[in-house]
Amino acid sequence: MKITVLGAGYVGLTTAACMAEKAHKVICADIDRQKINGLKKNNIPFFEPGLDKLVKKHLQLKNLQFSNSLKTAIQNSDVIICCVWTPPKKNFKADIMAVINAAKDFGQSINSYKILIIKSTVPPGTNKICALAIQEEIKKRNIKVKFDIVSNPEFLRQGSAVRDTLKPDRIVAGINNKKSVAIIKGLYKSFQSKKRPIIFTTPESAEIIKYAANSYLAMKLSFINEIAGFCEIAGVNIKEIEKGLKFDKRIGLDYLHAGVGYGGGCLKKDINAMIHFGKEKKYNFKLLKVVDEINEKQKLHLFDRYKGLADKNVAVLGLSFKPDTDSVKEAASIAVVNKLIKLKAKIKVYDPAGLSAFLKAAGKHKNIMPCKKPADALRNADVLMILTAWPQFKKITPEFLKKHMKGRVILDGRNLLNQKAFKKAGFEYIGIG
Repeated sequence: MKITVLGAGYVGLTTAACMAEKAHKVICADIDRQKINGLKKNNIPFFEPGLDKLVKKHLQLKNLQFSNSLKTAIQNSDVIICCVWTPPKKNFKADIMAVINAAKDFGQSINSYKILIIKSTVPPGTNKICALAIQEEIKKRNIKVKFDIVSNPEFLRQGSAVRDTLKPDRIVAGINNKKSVAIIKGLYKSFQSKKRPIIFTTPESAEIIKYAANSYLAMKLSFINEIAGFCEIAGVNIKEIEKGLKFDKRIGLDYLHAGVGYGGGCLKKDINAMIHFGKEKKYNFKLLKVVDEINEKQKLHLFDRYKGLADKNVAVLGLSFKPDTDSVKEAASIAVVNKLIKLKAKIKVYDPAGLSAFLKAAGKHKNIMPCKKPADALRNADVLMILTAWPQFKKITPEFLKKHMKGRVILDGRNLLNQKAFKKAGFEYIGIG
């Protein structure tokens, strides 16, 4: 199929590259000229494993191209996929203006039957709002042209977005007519299998499924952190609890690791959007409110566990909200470093991918020193804090820390290190739970 993806951000670029990988002809269009010019040279504006190779491959094969002309891109494709960002407003209501504008661009440009797929995360009812916006634009042009609009939320995880797109757990499509069903089946034929079905729903149900999924994942993370807090008081090891829970098929393996809370651009945004939807319908999401409260408190939990951080030299390893991404949106590192600054600590920070994004988000401060290597961050440190579960941090040994650190205190916010080994080596080891 000939496909245009509107929006060259995280979801849009990943979607475009993966659609090209499945032999579709893809145009990725964005109004940001500088971004498009960079993408034409394979300059990916964020870190996502495997994406740069995929983009480079399909640029060379000419299955993928980038454009600033939304009109031309829309007219030259059969399927238009909207992947623009829907940021939260101050009251956490989703700002869907970019999606509505994309719908208007679609209505202003179509010259034959086309289908608009909304992959952006949007509140229930957005599909109808966009359909009306398209109809108004077509009416202004005084032409007769048919279209269909489908709600098709994405379920990507930063750090594994390429894999999640090429091999999705499921594909959800909110559709109102049979013609759209056939097109969606054709579009995703090479993506699906018996284990990866296409689930057809109403547009409103598809819109809510995305929010419900993220809210549930956030709930699992806050749940295990709540249990970890009790384990600290009861003298129980949370890792043993996690192991006992994970093998229960009803509970599942994922999102049950105690730590310093969840971050990223989705979970907090979407759980608070759900709470806002509830307010609009006079429904009180009590559970979701508690989930969010637990998470915000959890980001600073290590300060409750260890009181001796004032005026200390602190090495912070891990700044991104999770491994394999450079994103620091809602990351624990921001809250932790701000707290350390208030305690007049001197902080050296390191992250394999997220250092630049962290420095931009945290701002310049005389007490923050960025480092290019873990060893540089550890030099003369009184305390080590681990905030992100990067695989390379698991390889840290007692001998390595003794060589570089001055102190012997480890605050492991992701329970990465072997507690027994470090305690045996003379370290004060404090984890979560």
